[in-house]
Amino acid sequence: MQTPSIAQLHSAAEQALNRGDMRALHHYCRQILQGDPAHSDAWFLASIAAAAAGHLYKAVEMVERALAGSPDNPEYLAQKARYYAQLNDYDRALQAADLALAANPERPLILDTLGVIYARFDEHHKAINPLRRAVSLAPENPQFQFNLASTEQFLGNMDAARAAYEKAIALQPDFARARWALSELGKNNASIENTAELKKRLQLPQLSAEDRLYLSHALARDCERSGDYAQAFECLNTAKHRYREKIGYSFAQDAALFDGLKSAFSSTAPDSATGLGNQSLFIVGMPRSGTTLVERILASHSQIESLGELHEFPLAIKRHSNTGSSHTLDLDVIAEAMNVAPAAIGQDYETRCRARGRSAAYLIDKLPMNFLYLGFILRSLPNAKIVVLDRHPLDVCLSNFRQLFSFNFRYYHYHYSLEDTARYICAYRDLIDHWQTIFRDRIHTVSYEQITENPRREAHALMDYLGLPWEEACLEFHQSDAAVSTASSVQVRQPIYRSAVARWRKYEKELQPAIEIFAKAGLI
Repeated sequence: MQTPSIAQLHSAAEQALNRGDMRALHHYCRQILQGDPAHSDAWFLASIAAAAAGHLYKAVEMVERALAGSPDNPEYLAQKARYYAQLNDYDRALQAADLALAANPERPLILDTLGVIYARFDEHHKAINPLRRAVSLAPENPQFQFNLASTEQFLGNMDAARAAYEKAIALQPDFARARWALSELGKNNASIENTAELKKRLQLPQLSAEDRLYLSHALARDCERSGDYAQAFECLNTAKHRYREKIGYSFAQDAALFDGLKSAFSSTAPDSATGLGNQSLFIVGMPRSGTTLVERILASHSQIESLGELHEFPLAIKRHSNTGSSHTLDLDVIAEAMNVAPAAIGQDYETRCRARGRSAAYLIDKLPMNFLYLGFILRSLPNAKIVVLDRHPLDVCLSNFRQLFSFNFRYYHYHYSLEDTARYICAYRDLIDHWQTIFRDRIHTVSYEQITENPRREAHALMDYLGLPWEEACLEFHQSDAAVSTASSVQVRQPIYRSAVARWRKYEKELQPAIEIFAKAGLI
């Protein structure tokens, strides 16, 4: 039997890639490399197989071998950037992406990949041109349209975002995520969307739990716009209940985590004389509690810049805990991280923040769920400033239940049940009380209701806490062209409004289980 040529093996490898058969892809690449150890494309394809198996560091090594023979290949560079993005390595991901873009790629997939990488790190101004170019070269690709729409939205280009979402849906009518994103884009509009079409699609057989959630959230927005709050709630409740059953979530999982954090930080930890945290400004709170509003106010100051919702601190804790746990934060991670020198964690975090190239007096890290890490933050970065958002628990509960967060983060698993959301908020309030008891005036609390009622007074208080002079621009944040890649990207393009205060009253009947939980906890 004749041995296949390298050309034949390469063709077989590409066919395996197109089929998604990673085992065969790895096999053919090994055969090619046995005959030609410097075959760049074989190393490149082998890296894809390695990444698919979860071996990202191995994938990086392989794509570096590919680049050794073809250092300016934009496809190889884009893939390298993608691997580093998956490893959350901002510096190396952006370096590789910049090199790939400098090579002037014309393949739409490469351009889209680069745009998505930039967007992942909130570099939306860098993402927009390759994404627009990808769509211009491949206008019939619905995923490219969706990716472009997301970045247009984050940049405040709402008409362009709507057009791209609508194009994605026209190209792929079953694109449930695009239908949901389009409904979110028009959340403050009075017009009714395609209610009948959404209802029809929700009746389709074999609809995935994820797509059911996307469509149900879109339909709930339509019901709200027509004033049918009971039906809106029912749409959400049915779909979320099914998804909660699928993932097997129990609030007991999070309750144990909160208890573990309180036990680990049972008393004031001694300050580390490290001088770390001078630039660090953390804005934390429950999701949908006003963190983005406060971020925009602060980032409008000339001495403050925002780095967005970083995952750097949680990942630093995870790295230094050196546990085999698959979770970013659990009881084992907490226990092991308590044994790590605080300065090591703080220095790691600051190094990764500096890689973003910002130099303001304060750099905002606005990951709401960093409230879980406040003990570690103030232990590792003793000079850091902490701003905590407080909002009426029923408005927070409703807003979390009405929102659809990323399926990939177990942080948000509570929000698939109204009762779990209420229990989580009670645990959050208890943990925040604990942090404030320990750290006292090192934490500054902002009331969402107060900042919407008297923004000037509350913004002045923030500047006093930070030791910065007042600047009028802080109250003109809605005029900023800075990108916003959170669920509030539509709202913060407007001046401060109070229509979201006491929104829970529209759902008072449906919220009775949460009302009972909050009343029992003494929160209302």
